[in-house]
Amino acid sequence: MTSSKASRPIVGILGNRIYDGLLPAQSVDEKYLHALIELADVDVIIIPALENTTGLENILDRVDGVLLTGAATNVHPSYFDPGADLEKYKPFDAGRDDAAFKLIRLVCDRDLPMLAICRGIQELNVAFGGSLYANIATDEEHHCHTTWVSGAPLERLYGPAHELLVTSGGHMEALTRSRPFTVNSLHVQAIDRLGAGLLVEARAPDGTVEAVSVQGCTFSIGVQWHPEFQASENELSRSLFNAFGAAVRAFRRKREAR
Repeated sequence: MTSSKASRPIVGILGNRIYDGLLPAQSVDEKYLHALIELADVDVIIIPALENTTGLENILDRVDGVLLTGAATNVHPSYFDPGADLEKYKPFDAGRDDAAFKLIRLVCDRDLPMLAICRGIQELNVAFGGSLYANIATDEEHHCHTTWVSGAPLERLYGPAHELLVTSGGHMEALTRSRPFTVNSLHVQAIDRLGAGLLVEARAPDGTVEAVSVQGCTFSIGVQWHPEFQASENELSRSLFNAFGAAVRAFRRKREAR
């Protein structure tokens, strides 16, 4: 059932810094917007990813959920491994890092519904004290993940890559209803040491963490794959965005009842 225009909740999406010509700009891929609008049944606004940003509390007073997108950039290792070789982790987006870590703390304090995708799950892990692999395509532990291939068709890049091994009794088991699913894989970084307070919701067959939740939060889920790509055509994506939308609407009702 579609929400009335007056009562549609609002989800804030954290942007990314790109360079549109000579000047930096803020960007969000439309695939995230379509998945939220069409499947979560919400309206959307873009939250700027700027260094030393202010006003996040004011923004969160006006939204009912937050989505952290994927990105072409990586989390800077100074947040989890200060002595790391920076060349292994490039490229970076300092504004995205700064805004994301501030946002995650505020969102969790308010128990706002949150969905974190790809770079988002990595930010979530680091925010809770975890660490990241620099590049899972170059080590011997991981074997079922693809990386970005320039010029490859989208259907190949976002095609099924590996099975999802879901943790028993968790949020993802409820979403998958114990049915087997395969997911795509376009990431370079991945969770190494799990952050304190995070629960593993699913793994890849090689052990890579594919989904987490924040302990004690009503709905705060991170996934390593990209459920937003052609989301309406994928059963697991529909289930995930529907559940996020339901959590957002429940938060809206609770806030309005105060």
